[in-house]
Amino acid sequence: MDFRRAKYILPNLFTLSSLGAGLYSIHLSTTAQNVDQILLAAWVLVISLICDGFDGRVARMTRTETELGIQLDSLADAVAFGVAPAFLLYHWGLAEWGPLGLLVAFTFVACAVLRLARFNVLATRSIEGTKKYFIGLPTPLAAGTVIALVLAHVSFTETASTGAAGSVAAVTLFLAGLMVSNVRYRTFKDIDLRARTWVVAAVVVAAAVGLSVAYKPSVTFVLLMVAYIVLGLGGGLLSLGKTLFGTAESDEPLLAEAGDSE
Repeated sequence: MDFRRAKYILPNLFTLSSLGAGLYSIHLSTTAQNVDQILLAAWVLVISLICDGFDGRVARMTRTETELGIQLDSLADAVAFGVAPAFLLYHWGLAEWGPLGLLVAFTFVACAVLRLARFNVLATRSIEGTKKYFIGLPTPLAAGTVIALVLAHVSFTETASTGAAGSVAAVTLFLAGLMVSNVRYRTFKDIDLRARTWVVAAVVVAAAVGLSVAYKPSVTFVLLMVAYIVLGLGGGLLSLGKTLFGTAESDEPLLAEAGDSE
C-alpha cells in the first residue's frame, strides 16, 4: 500500500463522517418520540460541526488539499448543515403548520445550498492573500444556531416541541436570509496572536465557562452563536454608514481561501 497516497483519504474521512452524522440526525429527527431522541438528533449535528472543523485543517496539515476534497466538503455541508437542521427545525417547531412548515424548512435548505454554491463560485475568483471575510452567514454557523436553540429549549422545558411555530419560522427565515445576504462575517484568520489577543481569548473562554456552570452549556452555545451573528450585522451597519457618508475604504479580500471549509 502506498502510504503517500493513503494520507489523501484522511481529510475525506472527516468530511464523510460529518455527512454520516448529518444523515443519522435526519433519521433521529424524523423518528423522535421523546425528548432524549430530539436531543440526540441535535447533539449528533454537533459531531458534524466538529468533523467539518477538522477536515480542511487536516488537509492543510498533511498537504493533501484537492479539488475533489473541496467539492466533497460542500456536498457534505449541504446535507449536514442544510437538510439535517431543516428536518430538526421542522420536527421541533414547524410540524404543527403541516405543509407550510415544510415550506419554511425548505427555505432554510434552499438558502444553505445557494450559500454553498456562491461560496464555491466566488472562491475560485478570489485574489491571493489573507482573506478576512465570508460573504453571508456560513452554513455551519447557521446550523450551529439551530442546534443551540434546540438544545437550550429542550434542556429547559424538557419538551420535544415548542408549540410556537411562528417564532421558529421567524428564526428559520432570518437565518436563511443571512446565509444568502451580503453581510460580511469575519473568519478571524487575520488575527495577530499577540499578548492582547490571548488576554481577550482567555476572557471569552472564562466567561463561557462561567455561564456554562451558572446556567447550562446550551445557554453559552446560544449566546456565542448570537454574538457572531450580531457582530456581522454590526459590521454591515458600520460599512453602510461609511458608504452613505463617503468614508468607505477600498474593497478588501472577502473570501476564505478556496481550500477552507466554511
